Amino acid sequence: MKYFHAVLCLFLLSLLAACGPSNNLRLLPTPPPDIAVLPTPNAPRVTVVTFEDKRPDQTIIGIRRDKSAFVTTDNVPQWISKGVADELARNGLQLSYALNIDEARKGNPDYLITGQVDEAMLNETSATDMSTVLRVSYVLANRQKRILRESLNATQSRTGLPSSSAADKLMQGTLKDLVSPMAKKIMQTIGIK
Repeated sequence: MKYFHAVLCLFLLSLLAACGPSNNLRLLPTPPPDIAVLPTPNAPRVTVVTFEDKRPDQTIIGIRRDKSAFVTTDNVPQWISKGVADELARNGLQLSYALNIDEARKGNPDYLITGQVDEAMLNETSATDMSTVLRVSYVLANRQKRILRESLNATQSRTGLPSSSAADKLMQGTLKDLVSPMAKKIMQTIGIK
């Protein structure tokens, strides 16, 4: 009977491990707002440019407990940059998104946001524990000069039963924790409350 219980426990543990995240992460956008937000009248025109990827190893986005790498087919800098743009649009700005500075300047925006991704990492320490960190530096400029330069980071950790979407959702939550204060600071700097 003890042998049966031991085999059953091993079987159940292997099933739980199989339910955990795969090595390929999906970078989910921040959830849309409950209601549609239109730009406010006379809202400034802001263009977010795809951030540069300054991570030391751009081929991985995390480490699993077995020391294998988490990877993604998504573009990490675009994921973060679009998260910033989406958050600012939710706050009523007239937002556009550009892949590079030249493209952004063609639209002659009132404000331009550029930046770099310094870190985007998910660490799985056990079958039930994961943590994330996102770290960026960004610059807000008007047509004359830079008016804000800041570095931000966001971290989250999760403990719970393994699931195939846990890592994706943890990264999504960390992105929200990064872009929300960034958007608030940008709104304050350009004088929108």
